Amino acid sequence: MRAGLAIAAVLTLPWGCSGPCRRSTPYVPFLDDAGAVAARDGDVSAADAAPDGGGKAGFQKVQATLAPPGTARFNLDGLAFEAPAGSAIVAAIARDVDGDGQKDVVAWTQPAGGGGGELRYYKGAGGKEVLAGRAVTGTTAGTDVTLPAPCVAKPAPTMLVLVGPHSVALDLRPACGEGAPTPRRFVFAAFAPTPSIRWSARVAEPPPGFGFTLEVDAPDADGDGVDDPTFVLGVEGGGSPWEPGDRLTAKLPYWDRPAGLSRDRNYPERSLQGLAGQAAARAGKKGSAVQAIALVRRLRILHGAICAEGGAPWLEIGSERGVSCGASKALEDAGFAEVKAAIANNDLISATATRERLSVASVARTGKTRSEIDKAIEAASHAHWGTSREAKDAKLAPHTPSKGAPAWGALAFEPSGKLLVRTTTAVVRVDPVTLDEKEADDVPSWPWEVALPGKDARLSSVLDPCDAPHLAARVAGHDVPTGAALLPLPMLPPMAPNRCAGGGATFPTVPVSWGASGLYALVAHEPVLIPATVTTESGARATGTLPGPNAPVSGPFVFGAPRSPNGSWLVVPTRFGVLRRDDSAGGASSLVRTKELEGLYPSLRECAIADGGGRIACVRENKVVVIYATSGGGVDADSGGGIDASAGDD
Repeated sequence: MRAGLAIAAVLTLPWGCSGPCRRSTPYVPFLDDAGAVAARDGDVSAADAAPDGGGKAGFQKVQATLAPPGTARFNLDGLAFEAPAGSAIVAAIARDVDGDGQKDVVAWTQPAGGGGGELRYYKGAGGKEVLAGRAVTGTTAGTDVTLPAPCVAKPAPTMLVLVGPHSVALDLRPACGEGAPTPRRFVFAAFAPTPSIRWSARVAEPPPGFGFTLEVDAPDADGDGVDDPTFVLGVEGGGSPWEPGDRLTAKLPYWDRPAGLSRDRNYPERSLQGLAGQAAARAGKKGSAVQAIALVRRLRILHGAICAEGGAPWLEIGSERGVSCGASKALEDAGFAEVKAAIANNDLISATATRERLSVASVARTGKTRSEIDKAIEAASHAHWGTSREAKDAKLAPHTPSKGAPAWGALAFEPSGKLLVRTTTAVVRVDPVTLDEKEADDVPSWPWEVALPGKDARLSSVLDPCDAPHLAARVAGHDVPTGAALLPLPMLPPMAPNRCAGGGATFPTVPVSWGASGLYALVAHEPVLIPATVTTESGARATGTLPGPNAPVSGPFVFGAPRSPNGSWLVVPTRFGVLRRDDSAGGASSLVRTKELEGLYPSLRECAIADGGGRIACVRENKVVVIYATSGGGVDADSGGGIDASAGDD
């Protein structure tokens, strides 16, 4: 058990205290229901910047003594006490917890058959033979520690810990046998000035492979004789498709006031900002950019686990789901760090995808930071100015009846440079210069469904499964043993307040090519490899992987992919312009822009690119748009300046 940092919550303001108050308890503002405070740049201590919260030695915690199973009467440090009728003593601590100079006992008792349970306080009474006890209860919602039958709390010295001179933490991890599982309970109880449960939480079972840590340190931070708890919430480990990672923590400090606990509303944001600062420090260097991206992902998982704004927090405090964190500047700064890291890796596709993720409500919207992000992407991507034309002929109406499912698009360039358009009745060949068209009798219409190679199965969607911090590819068909299966992908869902409201969201998915490692696809513009099988050779569920930063696409060209016939070029529409990447030149990327499409780039879909990268075709409002890129680099004199990335911004 790590000792946390004692919070020196001493704030002296000229209007907050006068007279004798200045000689006793310093003024502390009541912040419990005021909501979160937006953190300021640089307003992060070294301790908050540490991954584990910067714990250091302070009050020496004391773990409980376990009683033998079935003990109804126990003697601890010369103090005798009894469990209520029908219950047994599980764990106990003997200390002067109420500050009257007499040693008291605090114990957890529960019926041997399961269900029920009490946190009991036995007040010291000098030479009394057996101490009288009573249950410690709370006055707010959610403080009931009673377990449902047949559940019992697993005995461990760490289940009951003295965390401050006058306070304990009770951590109940239920074992329910064949009964329905129940959440872990964690309560903080103080005994001065009066015994009561001051704070409580219910912790859901984390996703497989992950652990959720909850610790508390309770020094008397403001010198009023009452313990002030600081909770340290952490995420550790990691399950498929994620690799295990470092433990990350965030603090949640409170002052114990006569009216109840008063939360320091600068937290957990200040802790999260410390982690974002670490990511930023690593982001600009190619050697540590991958570490920065991994840290940002862990930070996003931590935020989603504890904050109500993440949409699916892992804990409930009192009667509220998660901690009120507000729109997080830390998430915005972490996103900026991820953009910088992607640019350091020459991965502009991932940089622009990260920029789009910052539109969710849980992320703060700071004009200065957004402008810096856009300028960083603009500086890293050379803009090529060209022109565009829209095909007006109704015969060229592209046809992709996917209704939002992953699909091979309706456009494809031939090696000759001619454009093929899949329509409702036939494939049409288009001269990209004149836009003249005629039916391509020699080219069969290609399917739009994304079928797994050699199987009667297809990729039907990429969605948020809601019960784990990752996205999943849904594969369905006769060759899937259960009819349909969800394959985890190493991509985080948007951690937003409306996450999974009414069901898991689906995400736009553009297939590119089937290769040895699976389907290279762009999910919300971000590259990922989706497995070509439902299970591995060992029978385990297959999981997706991430391609290396700016790694080239492998596998043959497929009609309807956003790729050139020779496999060298990849094209992705972004808010900044149409991004094209040349895999034959080490993944060199550039933006193609036209005056006709300024502000409209996000509406482009089903794009295709010709060999050489000079011509691009996309679908917009069910019409074909052909873009002609210039061969020169830079922004030409008539462009009007830098990139306007504000279209569709938050």
